[in-house]
Amino acid sequence: MKAIYILSLSLFCVLGACSYSEEQLTEFDQRIEKFTEGKSFHLVKSESGLYTEILEEGTGREIHLTDSIGVSYIGTLLSGKKFDEQKKTIYLPLRGVIDGWKEALIGQKQGVKLRIIVPPQLGYGAGGMDKVPANAPLYFELRVNDVK
Repeated sequence: MKAIYILSLSLFCVLGACSYSEEQLTEFDQRIEKFTEGKSFHLVKSESGLYTEILEEGTGREIHLTDSIGVSYIGTLLSGKKFDEQKKTIYLPLRGVIDGWKEALIGQKQGVKLRIIVPPQLGYGAGGMDKVPANAPLYFELRVNDVK
């Protein structure tokens, strides 16, 4: 039953009900810019709204959507509250991660270390998830340790 609910919710979002207004997207950007003030970040904003900074270039195999990635990371809310951390490498199918991760990682190489700020439209959106509230921008530092 839960799987049907999740599938229905996903379809609902895909069909456009989870889109954001320009005003909401601007508000997310303002929250992110306030978070970065006074920090020595060198983030680049993409057209989709993802903020990315390469901390260390990778030198291994290039990452593709069909890959499984071995990653270690820390994820925090912009308040600084940690919602997830993996110190040891865990493997995730790239197709199964949030859109912000996909965008940041596709085309990078194994060994890359990134700092990214994922706006809600590329993260968990209006629904949130577990320790992530609805419409929360997310800050990650992550390293791709392996690509399969």
